Amino acid sequence: MRLTVRPAGPADAASLARMIRALARYEGKQELDHITQEAVEDWFFGSERVCNAFLAERADETLGYLAWYPIFSPFKGGRVLLVENLWVEEGARGSGAGRALLQALAREARARGILRIELNVRADNDRSRGFYRRLGFIYPGEEVCRIEDDALAALAQEGERSREETFAAHSSTAAG
Repeated sequence: MRLTVRPAGPADAASLARMIRALARYEGKQELDHITQEAVEDWFFGSERVCNAFLAERADETLGYLAWYPIFSPFKGGRVLLVENLWVEEGARGSGAGRALLQALAREARARGILRIELNVRADNDRSRGFYRRLGFIYPGEEVCRIEDDALAALAQEGERSREETFAAHSSTAAG
């Protein structure tokens, strides 16, 4: 049976949601309630879609997915395709599904005139890091840095307080 890759469509939302939850669990994420079929329909197929996906299949079985979206790199001077998720079902690992998904994305990048694909991989995931390296991915020595959830809210609140304090100081100086 032949392995195929195709763009995901609205009818694939339930399958995508299941695989996204599986990847999140694999990554140790605890909060999964927001990953619903309805949310996936909105994210991937809604009027303001924010992500695209390819599915790897063999016969009627979905083996994995790749979620991606375009970003802009001032350093590259153009658009870049960012892989948000690449997941291959445990029983399908080693089947060529991951390679086929990335090959499909490479073809998409070439068709769009895009010269770079980026992705993040956990530093402790040696198997995946080796897989990406064998495909030609490089590790430029950069580390992912992020702020989220409570820390993001605290930073935003801190900025609001500073702006309010600055406004109040300017207002009292102007009034005095």
